[in-house]
Amino acid sequence: MVTVATLLACGVTTLPLPTPTPALPAPTVIVTARSTDTPSAPPTSTARPSATNTVVPTKTATPQPTRAAPDPNVSQACTRPPDDVTRAQVNGETVNARTLWMLKLAQHLYGGPGSILRVVQGSYEPGLAESFGTHDAGGAVDISIRNPANLNEVLWNEASKMALAMRRAGFAAWYRPTGMLGPDSGAHIHAIAIGDPELSSAARRQLDGPEGYFRGLDGVPPEYGGPHPDPHGGPVICPWMLEMGYKDLR
Repeated sequence: MVTVATLLACGVTTLPLPTPTPALPAPTVIVTARSTDTPSAPPTSTARPSATNTVVPTKTATPQPTRAAPDPNVSQACTRPPDDVTRAQVNGETVNARTLWMLKLAQHLYGGPGSILRVVQGSYEPGLAESFGTHDAGGAVDISIRNPANLNEVLWNEASKMALAMRRAGFAAWYRPTGMLGPDSGAHIHAIAIGDPELSSAARRQLDGPEGYFRGLDGVPPEYGGPHPDPHGGPVICPWMLEMGYKDLR
Protein backbone atom coordinates (compact mmCIF):
# COMPACT_ATOMS: atom_id res chain seq x y z
CA MET A 1 0.00 0.00 0.00
CA VAL A 2 1.26 3.51 -0.85
CA THR A 3 1.29 5.92 2.11
CA VAL A 4 1.36 9.67 2.29
CA ALA A 5 4.86 9.30 3.74
CA THR A 6 5.96 7.44 0.62
CA LEU A 7 4.63 10.18 -1.64
CA LEU A 8 6.30 12.90 0.47
CA ALA A 9 9.58 11.01 0.25
CA CYS A 10 9.27 11.16 -3.54
CA GLY A 11 9.08 14.95 -3.37
CA VAL A 12 5.35 15.18 -3.87
CA THR A 13 3.84 17.85 -1.59
CA THR A 14 0.45 18.29 -3.21
CA LEU A 15 -2.07 15.52 -2.63
CA PRO A 16 -5.29 16.25 -4.59
CA LEU A 17 -8.55 14.85 -3.41
CA PRO A 18 -9.86 11.97 -5.55
CA THR A 19 -12.60 12.42 -8.05
CA PRO A 20 -14.98 9.64 -9.12
CA THR A 21 -13.33 7.09 -11.40
CA PRO A 22 -15.43 5.66 -14.24
CA ALA A 23 -16.15 1.95 -14.03
CA LEU A 24 -14.54 -0.38 -16.52
CA PRO A 25 -16.58 -2.40 -18.99
CA ALA A 26 -18.45 -5.53 -17.90
CA PRO A 27 -16.50 -8.69 -17.05
CA THR A 28 -14.46 -9.96 -19.92
CA VAL A 29 -13.50 -13.51 -20.75
CA ILE A 30 -10.84 -13.73 -23.40
CA VAL A 31 -10.67 -17.12 -25.09
CA THR A 32 -8.40 -17.96 -27.99
CA ALA A 33 -8.83 -20.94 -30.27
CA ARG A 34 -7.15 -22.27 -33.39
CA SER A 35 -9.25 -21.81 -36.47
CA THR A 36 -10.59 -25.01 -38.00
CA ASP A 37 -11.91 -23.37 -41.14
CA THR A 38 -10.64 -25.01 -44.36
CA PRO A 39 -10.52 -22.77 -47.43
CA SER A 40 -12.80 -24.02 -50.19
CA ALA A 41 -11.43 -24.93 -53.59
CA PRO A 42 -11.60 -22.17 -56.20
CA PRO A 43 -14.55 -22.47 -58.60
CA THR A 44 -13.92 -24.16 -61.95
CA SER A 45 -14.64 -21.97 -64.95
CA THR A 46 -16.95 -23.43 -67.60
CA ALA A 47 -16.54 -20.56 -70.06
CA ARG A 48 -15.15 -21.37 -73.54
CA PRO A 49 -11.54 -20.13 -73.79
CA SER A 50 -10.90 -17.29 -76.22
CA ALA A 51 -8.65 -17.63 -79.22
CA THR A 52 -6.05 -15.25 -77.84
CA ASN A 53 -4.63 -15.50 -74.36
CA THR A 54 -4.54 -12.10 -72.67
CA VAL A 55 -2.16 -11.43 -69.80
CA VAL A 56 -3.67 -9.08 -67.24
CA PRO A 57 -1.13 -7.43 -64.94
CA THR A 58 -1.85 -7.77 -61.23
CA LYS A 59 -1.23 -5.12 -58.62
CA THR A 60 1.15 -5.90 -55.79
CA ALA A 61 -0.10 -4.77 -52.38
CA THR A 62 2.11 -2.22 -50.67
CA PRO A 63 3.30 -3.55 -47.30
CA GLN A 64 1.84 -1.59 -44.42
CA PRO A 65 4.09 -0.55 -41.53
CA THR A 66 3.48 -2.38 -38.27
CA ARG A 67 3.73 -0.94 -34.78
CA ALA A 68 6.52 -2.62 -32.89
CA ALA A 69 5.97 -3.76 -29.31
CA PRO A 70 8.45 -2.55 -26.67
CA ASP A 71 9.59 -6.15 -26.23
CA PRO A 72 9.51 -8.76 -29.03
CA ASN A 73 7.96 -11.29 -26.66
CA VAL A 74 5.34 -8.90 -25.28
CA SER A 75 2.59 -8.27 -27.79
CA GLN A 76 -1.01 -9.13 -26.98
CA ALA A 77 -3.58 -9.53 -24.24
CA CYS A 78 -3.82 -12.87 -22.50
CA THR A 79 -0.32 -13.94 -23.54
CA ARG A 80 0.89 -16.47 -20.98
CA PRO A 81 3.76 -15.04 -18.92
CA PRO A 82 7.08 -16.84 -18.50
CA ASP A 83 7.86 -18.89 -15.39
CA ASP A 84 11.05 -16.96 -14.53
CA VAL A 85 11.09 -15.79 -10.88
CA THR A 86 14.61 -14.36 -10.94
CA ARG A 87 14.70 -11.13 -8.93
CA ALA A 88 14.48 -7.92 -10.97
CA GLN A 89 14.29 -4.19 -10.32
CA VAL A 90 11.75 -1.69 -11.62
CA ASN A 91 11.59 1.94 -10.49
CA GLY A 92 13.87 1.00 -7.58
CA GLU A 93 11.52 -1.74 -6.33
CA THR A 94 12.10 -5.50 -6.28
CA VAL A 95 9.85 -7.82 -8.26
CA ASN A 96 10.57 -11.04 -10.14
CA ALA A 97 11.18 -11.37 -13.89
CA ARG A 98 7.71 -12.84 -14.45
CA THR A 99 6.01 -9.85 -12.81
CA LEU A 100 8.20 -7.38 -14.71
CA TRP A 101 7.31 -9.10 -18.01
CA MET A 102 3.60 -8.73 -17.15
CA LEU A 103 4.07 -5.06 -16.25
CA LYS A 104 5.68 -4.41 -19.63
CA LEU A 105 2.82 -6.14 -21.40
CA ALA A 106 0.27 -4.10 -19.41
CA GLN A 107 2.04 -0.85 -20.31
CA HIS A 108 2.04 -1.82 -23.98
CA LEU A 109 -1.68 -2.61 -23.86
CA TYR A 110 -2.47 0.60 -21.98
CA GLY A 111 -0.47 3.15 -24.00
CA GLY A 112 -1.77 6.18 -22.07
CA PRO A 113 -0.10 9.06 -20.22
CA GLY A 114 0.36 7.11 -16.99
CA SER A 115 3.12 4.59 -16.37
CA ILE A 116 2.34 1.08 -15.15
CA LEU A 117 6.10 0.68 -14.69
CA ARG A 118 6.06 3.28 -11.90
CA VAL A 119 5.97 0.66 -9.14
CA VAL A 120 5.91 2.36 -5.75
CA GLN A 121 5.77 -0.82 -3.68
CA GLY A 122 7.14 -4.09 -4.95
CA SER A 123 7.26 -7.68 -3.80
CA TYR A 124 9.25 -9.50 -1.11
CA GLU A 125 8.55 -6.83 1.53
CA PRO A 126 7.38 -8.74 4.62
CA GLY A 127 5.97 -7.16 7.74
CA LEU A 128 4.05 -4.26 6.25
CA ALA A 129 0.90 -4.17 8.36
CA GLU A 130 -0.93 -1.87 5.94
CA SER A 131 -0.54 -4.46 3.17
CA PHE A 132 -1.91 -7.29 5.39
CA GLY A 133 0.69 -9.72 4.04
CA THR A 134 0.04 -9.40 0.32
CA HIS A 135 3.51 -7.99 -0.41
CA ASP A 136 5.36 -10.49 1.80
CA ALA A 137 6.46 -12.61 -1.18
CA GLY A 138 6.28 -12.55 -4.99
CA GLY A 139 3.76 -11.22 -7.49
CA ALA A 140 2.42 -8.17 -5.59
CA VAL A 141 2.85 -4.57 -6.77
CA ASP A 142 1.42 -1.12 -6.12
CA ILE A 143 1.38 1.31 -9.06
CA SER A 144 1.37 5.10 -8.96
CA ILE A 145 -1.39 6.92 -10.85
CA ARG A 146 0.56 10.18 -10.98
CA ASN A 147 1.67 11.68 -14.27
CA PRO A 148 5.31 10.65 -14.73
CA ALA A 149 5.88 13.93 -16.57
CA ASN A 150 4.46 15.97 -13.67
CA LEU A 151 4.29 14.18 -10.31
CA ASN A 152 2.01 16.88 -8.90
CA GLU A 153 -0.73 15.75 -11.31
CA VAL A 154 -2.84 12.74 -10.37
CA LEU A 155 -4.34 10.98 -13.40
CA TRP A 156 -7.69 10.16 -11.81
CA ASN A 157 -9.37 9.38 -15.13
CA GLU A 158 -6.61 6.95 -16.13
CA ALA A 159 -6.79 4.71 -13.05
CA SER A 160 -9.51 2.42 -14.37
CA LYS A 161 -7.86 2.20 -17.81
CA MET A 162 -4.57 1.23 -16.20
CA ALA A 163 -6.28 -1.40 -14.03
CA LEU A 164 -8.00 -2.93 -17.07
CA ALA A 165 -4.71 -3.13 -18.99
CA MET A 166 -3.13 -4.90 -16.04
CA ARG A 167 -6.02 -7.38 -15.93
CA ARG A 168 -5.57 -8.12 -19.63
CA ALA A 169 -1.88 -8.78 -18.91
CA GLY A 170 -2.71 -11.32 -16.19
CA PHE A 171 -3.01 -9.33 -12.96
CA ALA A 172 -5.85 -9.10 -10.48
CA ALA A 173 -5.77 -5.30 -10.25
CA TRP A 174 -7.89 -2.75 -8.41
CA TYR A 175 -7.78 1.01 -8.00
CA ARG A 176 -7.43 1.97 -4.32
CA PRO A 177 -8.63 5.54 -3.66
CA THR A 178 -7.08 7.80 -1.04
CA GLY A 179 -7.88 6.75 2.53
CA MET A 180 -9.44 3.41 1.57
CA LEU A 181 -7.14 1.38 3.83
CA GLY A 182 -6.53 3.98 6.51
CA PRO A 183 -5.85 7.69 6.89
CA ASP A 184 -2.31 7.40 5.50
CA SER A 185 -3.13 5.36 2.40
CA GLY A 186 -2.62 7.20 -0.88
CA ALA A 187 -4.36 6.59 -4.20
CA HIS A 188 -2.77 3.78 -6.22
CA ILE A 189 -3.43 0.56 -8.13
CA HIS A 190 -2.88 -2.65 -6.18
CA ALA A 191 -2.22 -5.78 -8.22
CA ILE A 192 -1.46 -9.47 -7.78
CA ALA A 193 0.18 -11.46 -10.58
CA ILE A 194 -2.13 -14.42 -11.17
CA GLY A 195 -0.32 -17.76 -11.12
CA ASP A 196 2.90 -16.47 -9.57
CA PRO A 197 4.48 -19.51 -7.83
CA GLU A 198 5.79 -17.34 -4.99
CA LEU A 199 2.56 -15.61 -3.90
CA SER A 200 2.04 -15.19 -0.17
CA SER A 201 -1.04 -16.82 1.35
CA ALA A 202 -2.61 -13.35 1.73
CA ALA A 203 -1.99 -12.56 -1.94
CA ARG A 204 -3.44 -15.90 -3.04
CA ARG A 205 -6.51 -15.17 -0.90
CA GLN A 206 -7.06 -12.01 -2.96
CA LEU A 207 -7.42 -14.21 -6.04
CA ASP A 208 -9.79 -17.02 -5.07
CA GLY A 209 -10.41 -16.55 -1.35
CA PRO A 210 -13.65 -15.24 0.21
CA GLU A 211 -12.89 -11.70 -0.94
CA GLY A 212 -11.15 -12.74 -4.15
CA TYR A 213 -10.89 -11.37 -7.67
CA PHE A 214 -12.39 -14.49 -9.25
CA ARG A 215 -15.45 -14.06 -7.00
CA GLY A 216 -16.09 -10.58 -8.39
CA LEU A 217 -14.81 -8.81 -5.26
CA ASP A 218 -12.09 -6.28 -4.48
CA GLY A 219 -9.70 -8.34 -2.34
CA VAL A 220 -10.14 -6.23 0.81
CA PRO A 221 -10.42 -8.44 3.92
CA PRO A 222 -13.15 -7.95 6.56
CA GLU A 223 -10.78 -6.33 9.07
CA TYR A 224 -10.35 -3.46 6.60
CA GLY A 225 -14.06 -3.11 5.89
CA GLY A 226 -14.25 -5.46 2.91
CA PRO A 227 -14.94 -7.15 0.78
CA HIS A 228 -16.72 -4.91 -1.71
CA PRO A 229 -18.06 -5.62 -5.21
CA ASP A 230 -15.36 -5.33 -7.84
CA PRO A 231 -15.41 -1.65 -8.89
CA HIS A 232 -14.07 -2.59 -12.33
CA GLY A 233 -16.79 -5.01 -13.39
CA GLY A 234 -15.31 -8.48 -12.88
CA PRO A 235 -12.33 -10.67 -13.76
CA VAL A 236 -10.61 -11.05 -17.10
CA ILE A 237 -10.11 -14.81 -17.46
CA CYS A 238 -7.50 -16.01 -19.95
CA PRO A 239 -7.10 -19.58 -21.24
CA TRP A 240 -3.79 -20.03 -19.41
CA MET A 241 -5.51 -19.14 -16.12
CA LEU A 242 -8.04 -21.91 -16.69
CA GLU A 243 -5.17 -24.31 -17.44
CA MET A 244 -3.66 -23.40 -14.05
CA GLY A 245 -6.90 -24.21 -12.23
CA TYR A 246 -8.36 -20.73 -11.81
CA LYS A 247 -11.99 -20.19 -12.77
CA ASP A 248 -14.92 -17.82 -12.48
CA LEU A 249 -16.23 -18.26 -8.92
CA ARG A 250 -19.06 -15.71 -9.03
